[in-house]
Amino acid sequence: MLTHSDFPETKLHEIWRRQAIPAPHLRTEDGLVLEVVNPGQYNSASGPDFRRATLRLGGKLVEGDVECHLYAADWEAHGHHRDPAYNEVILHLALREDISPENEFAIVRENGLRVPQLLLPENFAREFIIEEAAILTCPLSRTSPEKIFATVQHASRLRLEAKAEALAEQVRQSSWDQAVYRGLAEALGYDKNQEPFRKLTELLPIELLFAELRATREQAPELLLDALLFGAAGFLVEHEAQAEAEIAAFIFPRKMLWEELRHTLQIRPLRLEVWRFFRLRPPNFPTRRLAALSQLILKFYRQGILEHLAATVTAVGNEPKKLVSEALQFFLCPAAGFWQAHYDLRGRKLSARAVIGDLLGRERALDILVNIILPGLWFYFREAGEAVRQNQVQEAYSLLPKLQENQITRTMREQLSCMFPVRAKIARGAREQQGLLYLQKLYCRPLRCEECLKLR
Repeated sequence: MLTHSDFPETKLHEIWRRQAIPAPHLRTEDGLVLEVVNPGQYNSASGPDFRRATLRLGGKLVEGDVECHLYAADWEAHGHHRDPAYNEVILHLALREDISPENEFAIVRENGLRVPQLLLPENFAREFIIEEAAILTCPLSRTSPEKIFATVQHASRLRLEAKAEALAEQVRQSSWDQAVYRGLAEALGYDKNQEPFRKLTELLPIELLFAELRATREQAPELLLDALLFGAAGFLVEHEAQAEAEIAAFIFPRKMLWEELRHTLQIRPLRLEVWRFFRLRPPNFPTRRLAALSQLILKFYRQGILEHLAATVTAVGNEPKKLVSEALQFFLCPAAGFWQAHYDLRGRKLSARAVIGDLLGRERALDILVNIILPGLWFYFREAGEAVRQNQVQEAYSLLPKLQENQITRTMREQLSCMFPVRAKIARGAREQQGLLYLQKLYCRPLRCEECLKLR
């Protein structure tokens, strides 16, 4: 029997993250065939190991968290069956113990629902060897500068298509506007608050928000939208009499309007506890990101999200640089009014000398364009048969400036530059960075070197 010293859970995390489980093993204890659409994002904080995974279980698409343990009994040993934070777990991954069928361990969440289990045989774990992310003998790096760059560019196109297909999968279940709205909300949630932002988009679908904003009302659209978003998020529970004057002035009119709207629309707000502030810089607090989402929706609601974006592509014509510039400018959300001096609704006001920045700055706006807006538009124009517009979007994608570099892109640049001086060229913009991420995830991690060499 393996122990934690022989095989730590971090190796099980790596197996899941790499999607290194052979197809014959991808079947739950209940007999459901498992397909991993997206393994989720690794969570280094408290809570489930992987957030926001997308799986097909028995042909049904499900989204939620994945928890990994060395053995199934660790679920209860760690107290997860009593913790509501694990109520979004859709799969439990563990090693199979030598136990009789009548003693098999059932995984039950705090809300009483059972969780499907994927149990791997111990011999699979014993044979699995974790390779370093950077392959020092990378075959691609030994080809030629032209081949390396062409492969990175081709991988960037494949990543654009993959992101477009992922968005299209959501469109099939809802609408274009709802899919983009959800993507925007999750992007504003960063890693720690993506899940509550996603839930908020389910509580307040974009069509509901648009309908309320377009209805004839006495209230200003800004006040109405704030009341809906902050109210449904659970933030309008502070008692204004206990808050400082500026915060009370912000909360009171929104809370009054929210109390009316919640009963009319029958909305049950999120619990305040689902939002995470711990170890976040004040500019990234979910309250400020919610204010940014409010600003974005106000820019879209008259025309609709997709219609506005498609019209922007049409308006700039064959000027991809102008499209990039206007799109980036459109998604910037400066801090104004209350948010120039506050970052939440609990009285922690900024000092007079503090500089907090935009509600949504250039880096996050660029990230949104790369991962949501341009893939969505590219797919939309492809489905509409508008090849010219599709090419415009793809050209704009190729002109996007670099995103903030991370460990993966740095490692990949070093890996591919060990023979030829291509370090700068293969990461000169966001498109090339996306290609590096795609190569690392789908070819370097699972050591699919021969297939990588055939790309182009």
